[in-house]
Amino acid sequence: MKKKKFSVSDIMQSKITWAIVAELLILLVCFIIRPDFFSIKYQPATGMLYGSLIDILNRSAEITIISMGMTLVIALAGTDLSVGSLVALSGALALKFLRWDVLVYNTPGDYTVKPFILVILVPLAVCTLMGLFNGFMISRIGMQPIIATLILMVCGRGIAQIVTNGKQFTTLYSPFRVIGQGSFCFLPMPIIISIVVVAAVSLFVRKTAFGTMVESVGINPSASRLSGINSRRIVMIVFALTAFLSGIAGLIMASRVMSNDSNNFGINFEMDAILAVVIGGTNMAGGKFSLAGTVVGSIIIRTIVTFVYYFGIVSEATMAFKALIIIVVIVLQSEPVRQKMANVGKKKKANGGVVHA
Repeated sequence: MKKKKFSVSDIMQSKITWAIVAELLILLVCFIIRPDFFSIKYQPATGMLYGSLIDILNRSAEITIISMGMTLVIALAGTDLSVGSLVALSGALALKFLRWDVLVYNTPGDYTVKPFILVILVPLAVCTLMGLFNGFMISRIGMQPIIATLILMVCGRGIAQIVTNGKQFTTLYSPFRVIGQGSFCFLPMPIIISIVVVAAVSLFVRKTAFGTMVESVGINPSASRLSGINSRRIVMIVFALTAFLSGIAGLIMASRVMSNDSNNFGINFEMDAILAVVIGGTNMAGGKFSLAGTVVGSIIIRTIVTFVYYFGIVSEATMAFKALIIIVVIVLQSEPVRQKMANVGKKKKANGGVVHA
């Protein structure tokens, strides 16, 4: 098999290239203002590394995990607005099973009322069922994805409130704390979980025919059906997977604070996940997608937030900074800009590394 030659123009035309460039530029600005931004130290008390770079990876875990599913949803030319509500629902269910006796014992302790396996499995199972509901409404009823998921976005937090009777539970159960605050190989556990999720999803969609089928359905559902692909089943699986991943994110978030907050958990997560996917180079019109690009996009979003907090900028400016950086990245990824940079690369190669004016 003939190996593909290294091409500068191909790299310049890649959307993920410019997402990486944007992240490096943000980090460069951080380094110029505060060189200690890159400082990483070991904390014996917790047994893990800490620093701004570690914090970026740690705090981006929830969005990274959700964005894996959102990438596939957008590859189907759809969108899922319910992921934030499912994060809240997952956290509410977990705390409900941990503190089922909250009306009897008001003081949280290092115990769980129900078996810990149920604390993990029930939220994930319920979220997956919610995803199947989304998939059913879209693939069987013919409802638009934005409408079907908007329904669950609105009622999801209401269900979470019903589950907890409108109360905010807290817990001190040690095994549950490990999910969001533990460590493995000196890294915070959320980073490890996100790495496992990204690897598992990548293997599932790239080492099987599933990824190709998703792209086929996203490009032309009618043609994919004629070629023998069960497009309805693909839609069901994708939305169920996205909801399942949202459930994982909810468990991590609840474990971080050892509590549930149905009103605030997952707020704007759907927007951040969509932005991460778009920044990573996946087309909103459906078709080809990039999981690696989505990971970069998620890290960019968290880097912006960390930048705002680290340098003492008012939190209200976070959205403005996000918008500014996203505009820059999207412009860099636009077809005219990428084509121009690719042409520069071709001219440089043709002239032996020198570009003539």
